[in-house]
Amino acid sequence: MSEKNVTFFGNVKLIIASILGVILLLFALQNMARVDLTFLFWTFEARRVVVIVMSFIIGIAVGWLLKAHRSRT
Repeated sequence: MSEKNVTFFGNVKLIIASILGVILLLFALQNMARVDLTFLFWTFEARRVVVIVMSFIIGIAVGWLLKAHRSRT
């Protein structure tokens, strides 16, 4: 692959990452409201964006663990 192609693809990745970063920032700014969360007998308050991001991270972790478990069997 020539140096021009590497530079071009590096620039495309940077542009896409920048666009996704702006979208994520807008999403976070629009979801700053506080929400009450209840789990079993605990109740606490957190920002909506934190709840969404933590749910996403937990989902990725569970999927990764299940994939790792399946590859062993």
